[in-house]
Amino acid sequence: MSAVPLLFGVAAAAVIGGLCLIAAGVYGYEPNLAQVRRTHGGLRRLAADRTVRSWGIAVAAGLAVWVASGWPVAGVATLLAIPGLPHLFSAGKIAAKRIAVLQGLEEWVRRLADAIAAGSAPTQTITVSANHAPAAIKPAVQHLAAALATGRVDSRAALKRFADEIDDPLGDMVTVALTIAIAAPSPKVPDVLRTLAAQLAADVTARRDIETDRAEPRSEARMIVIIQIAFATAVCLFTSYADTYATAVGQLVLAVIVAIVVAALAILRRLSTTVTPPRLLATSTTTGRPACRQRHSGLANVGAPS
Repeated sequence: MSAVPLLFGVAAAAVIGGLCLIAAGVYGYEPNLAQVRRTHGGLRRLAADRTVRSWGIAVAAGLAVWVASGWPVAGVATLLAIPGLPHLFSAGKIAAKRIAVLQGLEEWVRRLADAIAAGSAPTQTITVSANHAPAAIKPAVQHLAAALATGRVDSRAALKRFADEIDDPLGDMVTVALTIAIAAPSPKVPDVLRTLAAQLAADVTARRDIETDRAEPRSEARMIVIIQIAFATAVCLFTSYADTYATAVGQLVLAVIVAIVVAALAILRRLSTTVTPPRLLATSTTTGRPACRQRHSGLANVGAPS
């Protein structure tokens, strides 16, 4: 390998490294959700902005690698790697956020149960709890409290939106219990809420155990990928072995190799992600009503006279 391509390769590697650091900064940015959620489309706009920035960085890096190496496949692989690798290894962060949401929901439900048992009305209890809700679910609780306080939105619709923000079957069960509690108050409501809180606590414990078992394999997978990328870069820069891929046939072979690696990483991502059970409040395609009204009609007994 001559000096000029080597210098171009080193320069390209430096540029890519800097762009990867910028991408890491973009992905690591945690916005103030309380400010972003002031409008319904705030999070969507934030996600769109982050996507545009990450893909802009990826395109720039891909073009730099293509120009420096003369390999279009290497450019495309770089373009896909910058936004793709953070996604492939984000399963742990997603699971941690889901656990935090369920733990926050468990704490909130226990507080509601205690307040309702003390004689507070369910609607008033939810409204008062908004300012002291756990951080992981505070935006969702604030939306629910605001809707119930103003009275401009039907309580069932407000609770359905709350369930959609929590986005978990146990959150749906809490929503059903609160819906019945508001529509038909009963002395049984606190007991039902405490039972749901116990189920949430057990679910959080189980998920934490699962994520603890998965943490080491995820770390090993990340290390393997980093070593592979470093090895491939060193081979391309400091040996003539990679010259075989400079031909059209070589680029085709390289494309197949890259496709196999991407497919393997995608399968690894899928296997390392916890599958969430189907939502109970998913809208039925035939009746347009929440399916849980048919599956969990037993909860309706909460409001029945004893």
